[in-house]
Amino acid sequence: MTDLTLIISQPEPGEWFGRLDVVEALEAGGWIGDADMPQSILRHPSGAVWAVINEGDDSGLDCPNGVTIEFPRDTPSVVIVAACLAAAACPTYGDRR
Repeated sequence: MTDLTLIISQPEPGEWFGRLDVVEALEAGGWIGDADMPQSILRHPSGAVWAVINEGDDSGLDCPNGVTIEFPRDTPSVVIVAACLAAAACPTYGDRR
């Protein structure tokens, strides 16, 4: 297992990076940008998918076990990254009948 060091710097006033900080952190954790939208949709081999939902910077996470989590724009990046990494690490439980 590799270690992941996460450093997210605050942008200077007037700079806007959208969720680029999340993209960079997830890529460091083994997530891969979608072919059509590499900075807006990232996929993990586990089946987890994180995507920016709109231009307002809201985003969402589809977990391998079928749970969907939505993150409003004011959700801190470290919270989003932690949720994504946790979702990718959790085993799926298959059919729960």
